Amino acid sequence: MEEKSKIINIEKKISDHKIYQGLSLTKQATSDLRNRILDLSLSPGEHLDEKMLLKKFPFGRTPIREALNRLIAEGLVKTKNTRGTYVASMNISDTLQLLDAYVISEKVISTFADLSQESLLNDLKIFQNEYEKVCLKPDLLLITEINSKFHNRIAKSTNNQFLISHSAHLHNLSRRLSYFVYKFESQSQTKLLKHLKKINKDHQEIIKMVEFRNQNKLVKLCTEHAEMFRKRLQKVINRKGIKKLDLSEIKLK
Repeated sequence: MEEKSKIINIEKKISDHKIYQGLSLTKQATSDLRNRILDLSLSPGEHLDEKMLLKKFPFGRTPIREALNRLIAEGLVKTKNTRGTYVASMNISDTLQLLDAYVISEKVISTFADLSQESLLNDLKIFQNEYEKVCLKPDLLLITEINSKFHNRIAKSTNNQFLISHSAHLHNLSRRLSYFVYKFESQSQTKLLKHLKKINKDHQEIIKMVEFRNQNKLVKLCTEHAEMFRKRLQKVINRKGIKKLDLSEIKLK
């Protein structure tokens, strides 16, 4: 718990960073809390007591409460009757359902993506360039963020508000699982770099299919890419013999 407090307290300083310039306090609070949930500093199932949050984050009651409401809408925070708010848990059943939905979503979105959309190709190249840069560090939380932006950009090309919203919601929830997998893989630098190399290669192939406007191959690539995520998580579960998925099991060092 002491280590977790140190991690969160360090994150207070981030609020003064230039990335927050121009953002409202509510948006800052939402971003800070979201990141601490995604990087497991706030553990699945943890009670988000208001006094604790006010102590550990540099925001007042109103921004904190608004942030919690937004994170409830995103599915990262849950309410339990009159017992307050908690970080959303993630058990095996939830995880399998999420992964099924994720794979199907990527297949549907790539099927309906408008590959003729003028800015799509350039936007994907920009996101991929950013992705390759953060892979060099590597910054695991930022990797999951840029990866989501890459795939959500394809979703936006469908011009279907329901597919776009669905994709954003799934990718936001999947980021916590993705971080969990990356953190496990990072115990072996060789294993982590191997997976990052494969993901980069997949992204480049996806960009190529968008450029060639080859819809059939794009659907195949995006579906296989999503399936790879499922297989990577399954390896972690099998390796650790997990029966009840506990994302707090892997601690930050």
